[in-house]
Amino acid sequence: MSDEDVLAAPSPAEPPAGVEAPVAFPVHGTRPFPAPRPAGSAVSAPSAVRAGLEAWEQGTLMTTLGMEVVERGRERVVVRMPVRGATQVVGILHGGASAALIETAASVAARQSAPEGTVPAGAELHVSHLRPVRAGHVTAVAVPVHQGRRTAVHEVTVSDDEGRTVARGTLRSLYTEVG
Repeated sequence: MSDEDVLAAPSPAEPPAGVEAPVAFPVHGTRPFPAPRPAGSAVSAPSAVRAGLEAWEQGTLMTTLGMEVVERGRERVVVRMPVRGATQVVGILHGGASAALIETAASVAARQSAPEGTVPAGAELHVSHLRPVRAGHVTAVAVPVHQGRRTAVHEVTVSDDEGRTVARGTLRSLYTEVG
């Protein structure tokens, strides 16, 4: 490759002409987390919490894998994901997709109890794959094991449409200051 070819190549931040940017990554320069919601405001009330993805969760890996937040709360978060489109070449759910589902459910849970002015960042993820899944949906349920001022640990159980446990995992999150 000549120096002219290198200079003419698009930068890694920009996709080649006519190619869409991957949706798994937010647009450069946007904040991956929302501004903190003031305590007691209408949008922080439990009645304002609803199923689905928040606007700031759109265009992330959650969208790419078709994840849907079914339930959000301080003591329990439920996230559902289709198996189709997240399989290995042999037709079973990819372990990386299970790990992404576990980390997502635990991260959503950690955000629900984050101290004011902080956001959680995953620091340590452990995953055990227990049974293969070929079709349908998998559902992750995240519950807190520890919720502190600087860290949180959530345990996540992933089950198939028949309610069989297919994976388990834990995520330790560190709360970092916004800004």
